[in-house]
Amino acid sequence: MLRNLLCAAGCVVSAAAWATAKSDGVLQQLNTRIEVSPRSIAPAVMTAQGVERIGDWLPYGGARGQPEGELVFDCFHSIGACDDGGLWYFGTAFCNGMATNDMTLPAGVDRARGAHAADLAWQWTCSGSGAEWCVIGVFTQESNPVHCERDSLDYSGWLLDFGTLTCNPGGYYYSPVDLGGGTWPLPVAETGSYVIAYYQSTGFALATCAQPMLWGTGDATGDACAPGTQEAEQLDDIAPLDGFHSVPTECYTYSTGGQTCPDPLGAAMAFWGHFIVECDVNGDGAVNTSDVLSFLNLWNSGSSAADSNGDGAIDTRDVLHFLARWNCCR
Repeated sequence: MLRNLLCAAGCVVSAAAWATAKSDGVLQQLNTRIEVSPRSIAPAVMTAQGVERIGDWLPYGGARGQPEGELVFDCFHSIGACDDGGLWYFGTAFCNGMATNDMTLPAGVDRARGAHAADLAWQWTCSGSGAEWCVIGVFTQESNPVHCERDSLDYSGWLLDFGTLTCNPGGYYYSPVDLGGGTWPLPVAETGSYVIAYYQSTGFALATCAQPMLWGTGDATGDACAPGTQEAEQLDDIAPLDGFHSVPTECYTYSTGGQTCPDPLGAAMAFWGHFIVECDVNGDGAVNTSDVLSFLNLWNSGSSAADSNGDGAIDTRDVLHFLARWNCCR
């Protein structure tokens, strides 16, 4: 496994080949996936002292279909030449209690509306057999692990209670989640980050052993329609496994030098939200040339609703931005 330790000046940088076996796992792919839905969800905050629920547990509405809006960050779905390989992970012996990865959102995302749905995937090894209660916390924040920054813990997030899940079930679990009215705040800065934490109870005892499955954003494979980008750095709660991140000792790079597809890797996570100008401009439920004409009418009139790239100006860059997104939406 290759996970280069990023240290401040004067630290020793350790590196190993991806194919080299380590006591904490070997990077490998897994194709078998098992879909699960939360039983209930609750708003929460993560602080320097731990996780605190700030609202009631709410019953979850059941399996999610295609959510409204669009993907605004995608480190989960298949892209380009990577379609058939499955997701990556470090084997069932590796345990990572909490991961933080950066996310840069594409131009034109309506950050004020937040993200109302997400897709996530994880390996639930726990004790290796039997079953364990699974609660996952998902949070967003302004800090950026690319610089090995400490988690800033700016925003509230959500707890997802999946109930009892079988340990090491021969595949990875994944869940498409729609908050049904709630949102994850989206970072105001160009690049922020998301946090995924694993617990074995609603009292927030750490999971015995879990890890995020790994994927990547589409920029590394030239997929212009894959929303959002990420860098190689990720914070991992492994040294020690205590429910917090220590920097720089728990800051790692997931760049593989082209030995994985995609590259770099990161915790498998996607967020659904809205763009300032939706592809379906006329709201008829279809994305076609009528939407282009509707957008051009808005743009020609100088309407603020035509600020497709969200830069505060109405100019030809909005037309080019909208046409690129419209082509991806079809």
